[in-house]
Amino acid sequence: MKIDTVIIGGGITGLSVAYHLKNKNYIILEKENAIGGLCKSVTDKNGFIYDYTGHLLHIKNDYVKKLVKKLLKKNLILKNRNSWIYSNNVFTRYPFQANLFGLPEKIIYECIEEFIKSKLQNSQLSTLNSQLSFYDWCLKIFGNGISKYFMIPYNEKLWKINLKNLTTDWLGNYVPQPALQEVIKGAFTDDNKKIGYNATFFYPKMGGIQSLIDSLKKNIPGIKTDVKISSIDISRKIVKTNNGDIQYKNLVNTIPLPEIVKLIKSVPENVKKASKKLKWTSVLNINLGIRRKNLSDKHWIYFPEKKFNFYRAGFYRNFSESLCPDGTSSMYIEISYRNRKISKEKMLKKTIGELKSAGVLKSSDKIISECILDIPYAYVIYDKDRNTALETICNYLRKNFIFSIGRYGGWKYSTMEDAILEGKEITKWLK
Repeated sequence: MKIDTVIIGGGITGLSVAYHLKNKNYIILEKENAIGGLCKSVTDKNGFIYDYTGHLLHIKNDYVKKLVKKLLKKNLILKNRNSWIYSNNVFTRYPFQANLFGLPEKIIYECIEEFIKSKLQNSQLSTLNSQLSFYDWCLKIFGNGISKYFMIPYNEKLWKINLKNLTTDWLGNYVPQPALQEVIKGAFTDDNKKIGYNATFFYPKMGGIQSLIDSLKKNIPGIKTDVKISSIDISRKIVKTNNGDIQYKNLVNTIPLPEIVKLIKSVPENVKKASKKLKWTSVLNINLGIRRKNLSDKHWIYFPEKKFNFYRAGFYRNFSESLCPDGTSSMYIEISYRNRKISKEKMLKKTIGELKSAGVLKSSDKIISECILDIPYAYVIYDKDRNTALETICNYLRKNFIFSIGRYGGWKYSTMEDAILEGKEITKWLK
């Protein structure tokens, strides 16, 4: 079979490439029996719809907003974020650094005092960001208080590495940096202000995030599922699969970089070494269905403290009531891990116990649905090796007409909006 453009991976990035190629000669190869990658939903026998963790559409770009509205039509709602942090046995609004109200008085004053001290000592910090570790950046931007009570413990749970080895290259607009006036106001009043890139979000009314994938699919004829790629011969431009060989002009990769490198025949030693330097975290996504309608009024909660094994939990019914049967609620809980096997059964039992200790679940709550989703590649780690390794691998791929894009193909921290835009942009290079 001869194809102009072969797209590896049927996640949202690969689907965006195919959608924007319009009627050109392409094919999407997806190893699973359904498309969507991590941007999909599963429905269990009890009628609960679970996403692969919280998949919310934080859209700023006008083109993406127009496209999503075109695809989902009336099946789309806009929500104002209602997210919180649970620490020191109290709930405070997110982001922590701008919402100290409700914390013990001693902690509030410590955070404000250290924040002011950091501002006085680091007034020229903007020119030094790229030279700092994330750990040092937190201390200099937020001071010892906010760093100690949230920024450092939370990010240690998420990234699972020493934060002195994490760079600041991923930051972008993901970590809000409030002004002193905002910190003080948020310390002494319950100020529900919109701060951060995710202050609002879009979500489908029906069907979970899968409905976005299904809408894209209707416009994309060239999709092949259950395709297992055994190897890629870049000299002959041939992808070998369980369904036969495919010859291509251009290849677009959206699967994790370490996986595409393994598939290519005769990879140079420097590229192999670079691939081995890439690091990432995995996530165990525990989904629960509970026989209680009003489990919480929140969208999601962050848990920075070590006594909880999870770093975040969210509540599906508050995204859309269609995700839960009548009289029930459901939630997702995220546990980050690296380089080790993790017992799903032990984590499930431990998680339920910790949710009860935090008051999220009651001892009387009956859990009627459990769905555990393991996500081997979740967050790309930005350490000192990433940029050089990434440049080595991507230069090699580009020279061989392989365009590697998206969160995992491009090996970066990015959103669904970024995936859609990158899929559109790469089509300009595919001839």
